[in-house]
Amino acid sequence: KEGGISAVGGTGSIYTYYGPEEEKFKNLTTNFLEKDLALIMPALGLAAEPVPLWWTTDFILASPEGTPAAEEKWIVGEFNCSCVGMSRCLAAYCQDDTPSASVKDISEEDMTEAMKYGDLMGTKAKDILDKAKA
Repeated sequence: KEGGISAVGGTGSIYTYYGPEEEKFKNLTTNFLEKDLALIMPALGLAAEPVPLWWTTDFILASPEGTPAAEEKWIVGEFNCSCVGMSRCLAAYCQDDTPSASVKDISEEDMTEAMKYGDLMGTKAKDILDKAKA
């Protein structure tokens, strides 16, 4: 629905996609990737394990409205590595009003973007398997 947000498919929300270079989220991205990511697995009691190959994190803005982006504080609401969805593929999600939805319903633009992630995960998985064989 216009202006709605949800990580759950089928809600009718309209999604806005931001890439990793999005200036609006530079503080969040930089802090997470350069400071926090290395601390995640040890904090979960899994220090000897790598982060999962395919996973997502939901962040919740914890700063008051109007806080400058460089000073924003974010908290993790959820880690998901068991059922990672791709918002770009929601058109293929069967619902009451689209019971015959299929991969053919995904726009060319969204399919191209989704394939980039699929190809990247395939490449990374192959690299991991090749290293394990060596």
